Amino acid sequence: MKTGEREKKLIDACRNGDRTAMEKLYVMYYKPMFNTAYRIVNDFHFAEDIMQESFLKAFEKLDRFEGRSTFGAWLKRIVINESLQWLKKYKRFQFNAEEIWKEELVEEDPDEDLLGDNHVPPEKLLELLNRLKPNYKIILQLYFIEGYDYEEIGQIMGITYQNARTMLSRAKQKLKKLLENERISDA
Repeated sequence: MKTGEREKKLIDACRNGDRTAMEKLYVMYYKPMFNTAYRIVNDFHFAEDIMQESFLKAFEKLDRFEGRSTFGAWLKRIVINESLQWLKKYKRFQFNAEEIWKEELVEEDPDEDLLGDNHVPPEKLLELLNRLKPNYKIILQLYFIEGYDYEEIGQIMGITYQNARTMLSRAKQKLKKLLENERISDA
């Protein structure tokens, strides 16, 4: 049986209250969902709680899953939203839409290679990401790691398409500056 067919059968069984099917879906997705939450909140225990809450919410609202995307994509969106809610609740993420427009938008190629020709070890890149403001870190993760486009990022973060473009542009500029400073200090 193909993965898509298997997943559909599990979802149908979950809708009928089959706890074994719920457990199987959990086992299929808990690791990538934990990783998604952890990348956003940077705390093992809170990421674990967020992941658990996200699964509970997904199972409670499974009737809303229409199958237009994979279950994993739908669940990931729940995990991201729960993670952002956690950040807002604990004031670790504060977003002010007016902040976006203080400076003029700098247009750049959205697929521009931030790292240039130099290899940056993943640990170093993660360290640099953690130095950014939370909203910059989150938008870079949503774009580069999770693969969301501007429109999806806007929906997830509750901002407009244009604000998502602007914020991503600024986040990339800030990360570039940190990378350049690191290269200078390593020289």
